[in-house]
Amino acid sequence: MVSEKQLEANRRNAEKSTGPKSAEGKSNSSRNNLRHGLTGHISLLPTEDREAHDAFCNELIDSFTPETPMERQLAQSIAEDSWRLNRARAIENNMFALGHGHQHREAQIALADAATFLAQASAFNLLSIYEQRINRNLQRNMKLLRELQAERKAQHDQAMEEAKLLAQLNLMNGLPYQPEENGFVFSAAEINRAIDRDN
Repeated sequence: MVSEKQLEANRRNAEKSTGPKSAEGKSNSSRNNLRHGLTGHISLLPTEDREAHDAFCNELIDSFTPETPMERQLAQSIAEDSWRLNRARAIENNMFALGHGHQHREAQIALADAATFLAQASAFNLLSIYEQRINRNLQRNMKLLRELQAERKAQHDQAMEEAKLLAQLNLMNGLPYQPEENGFVFSAAEINRAIDRDN
């Protein structure tokens, strides 16, 4: 427990500290949350990598056809984790290629990545631990996304069944049917098409 005297001393010291003064100091301070690329809130990638990353993630997210915010969040997590796993595998492959001489620019870049990996072996050992965690998260998020989508589809199907029954009941009684009056988001045309498919 902090005494009142210590608390007052901390307050006086905090008033004396005004943070960095120079532009460089302020810039460095603004990146304090970047401990490493895995848990930082800012994702720094070269322009080409950012474009490839975004294209990869967007295509994967679209393939899950998320419709709710939570489905989009899970799809985003799955895409990001998949990108990280692919990147880790590429670095591993590049390490094996270090023993061969390559003249192409792309090969030199890949080999530079591998050389960095070897120079930072302990950091990449930690990366391996993160990769395992990412993979577990990816699997868990895939499962959650499938469950959410299955639940949404079941609710949709049940609501459609109810709407079809009410539409058929109104038809038998010679009454027009307005699905929105019963709280349905389906149009009458959608309901009629579903009835036709059943028949």
